[in-house]
Amino acid sequence: MGDNDTSNPCTGLCRFDAAGTCRGCLRSKAEAKGWKRLPDSEKAAINRRIRDRVAATAPPGTGAGKTAAKRLRKLDKKIRKLEARLAALRRERETAGAGGAAVPREEQVSG
Repeated sequence: MGDNDTSNPCTGLCRFDAAGTCRGCLRSKAEAKGWKRLPDSEKAAINRRIRDRVAATAPPGTGAGKTAAKRLRKLDKKIRKLEARLAALRRERETAGAGGAAVPREEQVSG
């Protein structure tokens, strides 16, 4: 999350502790409920607070902060490689299907 990040930090784990803080995204109930109506400046401030809290409370080696960003970049790179490989395999399948009998959809392995 950057300093002006206004994206919704919801992780889909909406469970609130006794203090009213979501265990998934670390927002208050009011922040989570009214997110769509909040101005962008307030959304960015909430995201900064969440990012700072995660970085300050995460034990070393858990992937918080800069190491988390690095890990995400590596995962994105792996995903791009896998998507390129998948596209090549799909082209190969279509080429093979065009030259011979096409494989019925039911028999094709879906991914």
